[in-house]
Order: sequence, then C-alpha cells, then structure tokens
Amino acid sequence: MEQSIERIWILIARKFSGDASVEELAELELLLLQSPRENYSMEILYDLWNSKGEQDHQYSENRYKELVLRMQHIGIDGGRFTDNEKLIINDTEPRRKRSKKSFLWFSLFVVVGLAGFVFLQNKGTSERMKQPELLAKNEIKTTNGSKTNLVLPDGTKVWLNAGSKMTYDKDYGINIREVNLTGEAYFDVIKNTKKPFIIHTGKINIKVLGTAFNVRCYPDEKNTETSLVRGSLEVTMKEGMEKIILKPNEKLIVKNTESQPKKTNHSQPGKIINTGSANVFEISRLSVLPRDSSIMETSWINNKLVFRSETFEQVALKMEKWYAVSILIKDEKIKEKKFTGVFENETIDQALNALQLTTSFTYRKSRDSIFIKK
Repeated sequence: MEQSIERIWILIARKFSGDASVEELAELELLLLQSPRENYSMEILYDLWNSKGEQDHQYSENRYKELVLRMQHIGIDGGRFTDNEKLIINDTEPRRKRSKKSFLWFSLFVVVGLAGFVFLQNKGTSERMKQPELLAKNEIKTTNGSKTNLVLPDGTKVWLNAGSKMTYDKDYGINIREVNLTGEAYFDVIKNTKKPFIIHTGKINIKVLGTAFNVRCYPDEKNTETSLVRGSLEVTMKEGMEKIILKPNEKLIVKNTESQPKKTNHSQPGKIINTGSANVFEISRLSVLPRDSSIMETSWINNKLVFRSETFEQVALKMEKWYAVSILIKDEKIKEKKFTGVFENETIDQALNALQLTTSFTYRKSRDSIFIKK
C-alpha cells in the first residue's frame, strides 16, 4: 500500500512537470481510481498549480491552510500555524505583488506538504488504532440553572442536571461504553451483554448491562449517591475496591470524605456499612413522594426540586445549582435547621419565603448572591 502511494506521488510530479509518458499517465489514472484520498489531494494540488495572480495566491494559501487544519483535526502535527494565520477572508490590506517564480516555489511547497500530509495521515491513523487512549473526547456540560438531555450513539438516554459535566470517547460504543461524570445524571441504558456500560465518578465506578438509574456526584457535596430504578448494577469503590450489587428501589450513599467506622451490615438496607477501609456507605430505599407516588431521587427530571429532612446548608447547595445563584449562610445554627419541601415553578424569592414559614431568618440579595442571617 505504501509503495502504491509513493508511486502515485512520483507520477503526479512527472505529470505536473510535463515529463510523464502516455503509459505513465494511464498508470496514474488507474492508481487514483483505487485511491480516492490521493485523487482528492491531487485535484486540490492541480487547482493550486494552475492558479495565477495576486488574488489566486491568497486563494491558494487558504486552500493550503485548509489542509493543515484538516491535519491538525485528526491529530497530526503537520505544519501548525497560529490562530491569526488562519484562513484569510475579505482581506482588504494591500499586498506586495509576488513574482510568478515565487508563486511556483509556494506551489512546490504545497506539493511537499500534500505528500507529507498523505503519509502522516496514514501513519496517524495506524498510531491512533494502536493507542485508543489518545482519542479525543466529547463533552456535554450544563451550567447552574440549566438542564439538558441527549441520546448516546448506542441509544442510551441521558438527562444531565444543572452544574454537571459528562465526557466520553468519540469511538464510544465500538469496543466499550464508558463515560465520566461530575454532577448528576439519570441514565436509561440500552442493554448489551457484550459491552457493559460503565460510569466513572470521583468516588465510585458503576457497571451495568441495561438499566435505569440516577447518579449524583457533585464534588462540593458530602455524599455520592446511586439510585437504582430498575435492573441491576455493580458499584466498585475506587478506594478499597469493595463491590456492591444494587437491587431495584435501592440507593447507595457513599461518603465523599473519610469518616469513623460504624456498623457493618451488607444485607439490610438502611444500615451504615464500613469494611475497614476509608469507605463508609449506606444502602437505603428510594423515597416516594406521597402526593403523586413519584421517586424523589429522580424528581429533578420532571422539574421538581425536592428535599426531605435536609439541613439548610444542604438545601442551599441544591438551590444554588437550581437557581444559578450563590447562597451564603452566616449563622452556623441556621445552617443546621432542617427542611422538607418541593419546589416546581417557584422563583428564588418565593422559595426563600416558603422556608421562612418554618425558620426565622432574613436574606439580602446582591446581583446573583444571597446573604442569609438570623
């Protein structure tokens, strides 16, 4: 294959110089039919070679830079240029006229660049096949106050909550199905027994075949939570390598910070577990809202901000992401006050006024910041 490509470029050079015989031109035409990529490159090169004049030089330079950008896009360092050297569009700045000789030298430079591009492109493709860890990643990110949903290439559905980020390789689904998550997401995973779906978070790894579940792993919160709606999944701790199998309607809560060992019980939900490592976790049941029998842990998908017997400090963290504000509680006693409630269409002021019905506090707003005190 490499010998054929080398032969193509030898024949192209002979064609452009006018030295190619009839037999060589026929050979080149046959080889180009078998190599569409080289044919495309030769067409651009032929276009550049026959361009003339000052305006054509600018056009030729732009076409060359298009090729360099293409090389950079596939990860090949084939003659980089800075951002201010990218394509020249509607350039009205006077230019110094160039001689035909200098333009031919430029065209020759393009010939060499194209030949190198073809070689490096094939080499780069081979290298990337050997080193999948170098593949570029797709990133989906939400800001505070916003949510999004998407469908992965295998058909898996993902809902991403506010202030979250998920990344996955661009070859996702070909050999493996893996994503990295920071924040909160709900997954409805397409079943594939040969390619398990794996989620990496800061504290745990989650492995599933096909199921629906919610993961909450904000770095600024005390716990990482995995809530299983249906199916089954395996959770592996990054510290200690403990493995937990969750059943439907169960939730795993893992402490994000080290804690003192407590009770050890792997079988009964609701018990705190410690296996002698730094991991302290708890298995409990999912919470069902009495008004409509919906699941509290996944209610955010339906635009509901739900909290049950949570401290003001915990509620404030949720409200910061939900309303895209910063909340500062100055009184330590107020931080420990506990609240239960559901917000749907309330504004931030309406939500704070509702909390004031059960706890005495005042608040002051300054742009996107809210200051709470006794």
